[in-house]
Amino acid sequence: MTTNDKILRIRELMHIENIDAFIIPSGDPHMSEYFSPHWKTRQFVSGFTGSVGTLVITKSMSGLWVDGRYYVQGEKELEGSETILFRASEPECPSFSKYLSENLNDNSTIAFNGKLFSLSSVKSMEKDFKLNNFTLVNTFDFANDIWKDRPEEIYTNVFYLEEKFSGESAKNKIETLRNKISNLNCDSLVLGKLDNISWLFNIRSNDIPCNPVVISYAFISKDKAILFTESSRINEDVKKTLLNNGIEIQNYNEVFNFVSTLNNLNILCDENEINYSLFKKIENNKEITFNLTSNPVALMKACKNSIEIENNYKAYLADGCANAEFYGWLFEALDNNEVITEFDTVKKIQHFRSIQENYFEESFNAIMAYGENAAMMHYSPKENNSSLLKKERLFLNDSGGQYFTGTTDTTRTFALGTPTSQEKHDFTLALKGVIALSSVIFKDGSTGSDLDILCRQFLWNKGMDYRCGTGHGIGFMLNVHETPPNFRERNIKFKPGMLITIEPGVYTEGSHGIRTENTVVVMPHLTTEYGNFFKFETFTLVPIDIDCLDMTLLTSDEINWINSYHQSVYTKVSPLISNRAKEWLSKKTKSI
Repeated sequence: MTTNDKILRIRELMHIENIDAFIIPSGDPHMSEYFSPHWKTRQFVSGFTGSVGTLVITKSMSGLWVDGRYYVQGEKELEGSETILFRASEPECPSFSKYLSENLNDNSTIAFNGKLFSLSSVKSMEKDFKLNNFTLVNTFDFANDIWKDRPEEIYTNVFYLEEKFSGESAKNKIETLRNKISNLNCDSLVLGKLDNISWLFNIRSNDIPCNPVVISYAFISKDKAILFTESSRINEDVKKTLLNNGIEIQNYNEVFNFVSTLNNLNILCDENEINYSLFKKIENNKEITFNLTSNPVALMKACKNSIEIENNYKAYLADGCANAEFYGWLFEALDNNEVITEFDTVKKIQHFRSIQENYFEESFNAIMAYGENAAMMHYSPKENNSSLLKKERLFLNDSGGQYFTGTTDTTRTFALGTPTSQEKHDFTLALKGVIALSSVIFKDGSTGSDLDILCRQFLWNKGMDYRCGTGHGIGFMLNVHETPPNFRERNIKFKPGMLITIEPGVYTEGSHGIRTENTVVVMPHLTTEYGNFFKFETFTLVPIDIDCLDMTLLTSDEINWINSYHQSVYTKVSPLISNRAKEWLSKKTKSI
């Protein structure tokens, strides 16, 4: 079926059920950014493959809401369908709920799958629709009804991440969490986000590609810690380890029966994490009260302990070696006039990571983009649709690995030929942002919003910008995008141990895309009479292309930063790589 055929089929089901609008978000029952193929219903219906987007189908229109990362990709992938692209990051673009409130008749009925919406998102819709007297129905999944060959959920073996990697036992984490729950005047906590559960219980699996989380729910109280997951895939040794850490195991779907029996509790629920269907099961019980606030696990997880930080240095050293081997191969192959596509480079970088110590898998689908393809921030080449690399234009490599010692994410842009003056200009402005933000000393209490302008200032000065965040948190052998750290929000204070990327860029549609991305960790710097001050330390060990620099735009301090960074990269990486990679590394880290 074409996209239009699928939308027509859904409209037929909507007519039967007297539904005026149907909403399909990107996500699974755990509010995951990345999830198994089983839950890619929005992609199945719309044909849009980006990781984030919301599809709305009414009787007369269909629209897809995407953020700035996906404008170019969205236009291309929706071509030929009836679906309208809504550029959600633009100030004049209405939210999908506002659009519906302005375009549907009062007393309309809106349907969605309640498992795919967080409690907070439904509350937001209810607020937006209050004056329209809309009826919200959360029990329909029309996309599933027409998806005849829908992939089954896959449950893989679960393993316990040893303390030599995680730095702390699950038992200790649970006890710390119980104290935090009590301090919030609650006696229990329901968890739905997979990375929070996997981190708390020190468990990992291969359930979701590139995200070694365990598909599960969890319940924590004063005397219970329950993991709800497909128990048949957990071997006896892991069961014994979990039991020794005070963790009981029940089957995945039993969570709905379990929470429906709870009584006389004050339950902590993160309304951004728990899905609406599960919340309604709890809410129907007698004498249940709620504290609908952020749960403590997210911040506990975000502040890496000393062993996790030490291991992350090892992970980024391994990744630096893999990148050096990759670029050594790539430039040699291009010099030899070998035929190389973007997709070939995806396989090659994965190979060079796979031979590193403690490698587990890739941390996301590699973004290998040549020329104008790099203007699409989340472009991902396909085996049968991939550009040929030539010694002419810019090449962007945004990729990362999952290691037992941590999760990596690095972007570099290299010139395969002679860069233009415009490309050098854009490359250098973005790099100046990386240097400024990497070098800042900031006071305890600072938020990402306080620091963001340090990175964007050089582009803003030229009337330029990038339509995405400056950076994101990173998990420890978990999701490559981890909350809460970011450079957008005003209420997320940076704390020691937080990992975050710095990745400004320039994306010129039809021409080129440029991004330089380093991962840093928040570390204590000094304490004075004015308080505690922090700094960023950089993990990433991959050269920055000196051939793309416009030296007239750089200050002496910035040049010194580049030279110092490259000296560190060469000193740490060169003893561990092949002669071919070392020769390439030597050229790219020479002083400027």
